[in-house]
Amino acid sequence: MKEMIKRTAACLLFAGLAAGMLYGAYRLLHFKSTDGCYPAEMFYQQEENTVDVLCLGSSHTYTNINPAILWDEYGMAAYDLAGSNQTLWNTYYYMKEALKYQTPQLVVVDVYRVMEEDEYQGTERMTMNMFGLRHSDDYVENLQVSLAPEEEQLDYLLRYPVYHARYQELKEDDFLPYHGDANGRNYKGFNINSISTTVFEGLPDVTWVTETGKMEKKNEKYLKEIIDLAKEQDIPLLLVAAPYMEVGEEDEMLYNQVAEIAAEHQVDFVDFNRQFEQIGLDPQKDFAESSHLNYYGSEKYTSYLGNYIAKHFKVSDRRGDKRYDSWEANSRYYEKHAQNVDLKKTTDANAYFKKLFANTDRYTICVMTKGDYRSQKWPLIKSMLKKYGMDPDTDTVWVWKDGELQMTVPADTTEDKVYYQDLGRKSVTVLTEERYSAMLDDTYLYREVSIEGINCDAAENGINIMVYDNELQEMVDNAGMNASDGYAFMRY
Repeated sequence: MKEMIKRTAACLLFAGLAAGMLYGAYRLLHFKSTDGCYPAEMFYQQEENTVDVLCLGSSHTYTNINPAILWDEYGMAAYDLAGSNQTLWNTYYYMKEALKYQTPQLVVVDVYRVMEEDEYQGTERMTMNMFGLRHSDDYVENLQVSLAPEEEQLDYLLRYPVYHARYQELKEDDFLPYHGDANGRNYKGFNINSISTTVFEGLPDVTWVTETGKMEKKNEKYLKEIIDLAKEQDIPLLLVAAPYMEVGEEDEMLYNQVAEIAAEHQVDFVDFNRQFEQIGLDPQKDFAESSHLNYYGSEKYTSYLGNYIAKHFKVSDRRGDKRYDSWEANSRYYEKHAQNVDLKKTTDANAYFKKLFANTDRYTICVMTKGDYRSQKWPLIKSMLKKYGMDPDTDTVWVWKDGELQMTVPADTTEDKVYYQDLGRKSVTVLTEERYSAMLDDTYLYREVSIEGINCDAAENGINIMVYDNELQEMVDNAGMNASDGYAFMRY
């Protein structure tokens, strides 16, 4: 009897250790992309029944609808539960899964993928739009309607065969809590990665399109399934089409069909591609590329969308409610992140340094002169540098952290020196040493400023600037002011 107990205990111990090791491997190796897996994973971190506005769809949701703006302007507690190129059938199952944990006052679905032509998905899209969800009967159904080859379905059912080889792709963030996201549990699904700007000559006009198209049967089926699910759960539903530059006649004909279906089922639908000017979108500033808004455009669109929601639906203002502190924290995070994006997009020197030194309490700032940094406009640049405590007549490197000047490198130094400053996840290093040049047959002073191996040397001749956000733990900018081009900004 004792021997049997020992064997049973040993088996249980082994099973427990094996389960622990497999779970640890899963946490490390599973996909964590911010365009699908991570927003779904973090949705489960939200306190039950706190998400009042559930936003579903493709990248037209998570890059365009900004929960921080909805919170700041209207007090709405919104979450973007979306994935890149997400089909309507994936959106339907996302909605089913979400309603197990939340009872939203409104569901918003972007219908961009009504133009989907393929009945089944490729494997890359599968991982983005499924692997963040928990295993359930709905997960299995979602898999069956999404992936055609039955022999591949087992791999996606078990998941491990798909991601087990990811160890070759592992990065530092894979080992960190919340995958290195400083926003942590306050994250609400919005992706601010669309920081680029594509300049367009004008805005599209599709208001003349009156004909109705015909979407694929599978798209129509799951659009109606989404509508039926909302009615079954007695949750108001708003269908939207976010504005994008490449919208054309065929797209608009499909949206006209959505409008007909919505009217038939007494559901609100707003095609914002007919309201570019009302939203206030600027074709030269507000678009990342032809299919998405950048963060400037997302702020305008979200504000306009929030106003529509406030007028047509009853959504609570949760500001001041302690239970919703994570939305306030997310808003403050976004505000800081937006400041970082704005700084990186600034190209006027005076405006840049004004913004830069307004946030020295959370920035590590490295500035270094390099090469022939004096040119025609040098007196103006020199005056500006002195305004912020830098004298290029005496020094060539300056490093700030926590609002204080931590070190300088004198222009006439001949001393070998290494300066190191820990920034938490990163570190800044300043190296000065005398080196020999065979070409010059002489020695020269070598200077190097870097943050975790990334050098501060965008401009060969000019002023180089590197900025790291200690609080958000992210590189903000690595810029150079090119002396040979009137100190114009250049960036890696």
